[in-house]
Amino acid sequence: MRLTLWFIIFILIQSCAPPKVIKFLNSELDYSKYHTYRLINYKSDDKSYAADGMAFYNEIENGIKQNMRAKGYEPADRPDLIARYEIVSTTATETRNQNYDPYGYNYYIPPTTKKFTEGIVLIELRDRKEKKLVWQASLDLKYNMRGEAKLTLLQSINRIFETYPYQAGSNDQVPTEQ
Repeated sequence: MRLTLWFIIFILIQSCAPPKVIKFLNSELDYSKYHTYRLINYKSDDKSYAADGMAFYNEIENGIKQNMRAKGYEPADRPDLIARYEIVSTTATETRNQNYDPYGYNYYIPPTTKKFTEGIVLIELRDRKEKKLVWQASLDLKYNMRGEAKLTLLQSINRIFETYPYQAGSNDQVPTEQ
């Protein structure tokens, strides 16, 4: 019984923890040769998106550019690295039945329905000349409102870039928070 209680507490603590960044870092490369990058996303080149959709992609791109600049990388037309991002998302609905009646009156309490968006943000860096994956990281997203989406997205991009330990032109790893 005691072991079961500790197991339940452990599961509850894990479910409250923020999503973990999943990452890959190619340790066989010479990171000192990377100084420039070019940001691409195939979907953001599609001009059929509404203004809100384009603003969404612009926010993502600004977050990535800000993080690349903070690491000393400069944008270029013929870059050392190709930075690519992808967002995969869907709208989900969660319905909760509220059948708790503390007074025993047996009255009907309608279920509550909550809509939210969940998805994955994926960012990768590739060596343009050698066509090798340099670094890749992803993070799960979950948010309820449009305003919350912007903040959640920027925080997620910053968390993802915390896992990339190199400054431009250096093979020395900067300690990361994860």
